[in-house]
Amino acid sequence: MSAEAIRARLVVAEAGPMVIRHKMREDFADDHRWRRDPDTARLDGNPVLDLAFDAYVRLVEKEVLFGDPNRMSFSIDLDGRHVGNVMLYNYTAGREAAEIGISLGEADVRGRGLGPAAMVACLRYAWANLPFRRVFLHTFEWNERAWRSFERAGFSEVSRLERWGSVLIRMEARREWWLLWDGEGRFEAVLRRALVPPLPAVEPGSSVAG
Repeated sequence: MSAEAIRARLVVAEAGPMVIRHKMREDFADDHRWRRDPDTARLDGNPVLDLAFDAYVRLVEKEVLFGDPNRMSFSIDLDGRHVGNVMLYNYTAGREAAEIGISLGEADVRGRGLGPAAMVACLRYAWANLPFRRVFLHTFEWNERAWRSFERAGFSEVSRLERWGSVLIRMEARREWWLLWDGEGRFEAVLRRALVPPLPAVEPGSSVAG
């Protein structure tokens, strides 16, 4: 079976050219590269990874085989290209709630609405397939673009806390309200904005017709 066919069978949610799917071994090179990038690490609130690729692969494969059962990691594809990751983790007792995290590793897809669109798609999957009543996240107070995007995806601020010398905003989405908003079409504009292809670059001195 080809890598493309395997990838298609792993899909859990999609919206136009954006796909959320279970991870593949082919994703590890991208994940390793992103975790070693200082800008991505800063946005994610993680230290820069200091681990060779072979050692990283052994670690990740061990986590997949013997890791935390209260954790699900997915890859985000756009037009067939792996551009980021989203995960559900830190399940509470009885799986009443879970934490969600997202990372867009490719810098060229940031700032065009892909983050909130991926969160919407992932929440649709979670509400339909998992018992969670609440999904929560933490984001840095200084990262206004991030917490504004989470608001567009249906999250609301519930508290603030200090950790690692920074202020974190805790935000939550509740199943009943979120599904009501989704039924009213609140998130369709979020998906449309992310799925419109970016405008092509215009060379200096050229003109664009139309």
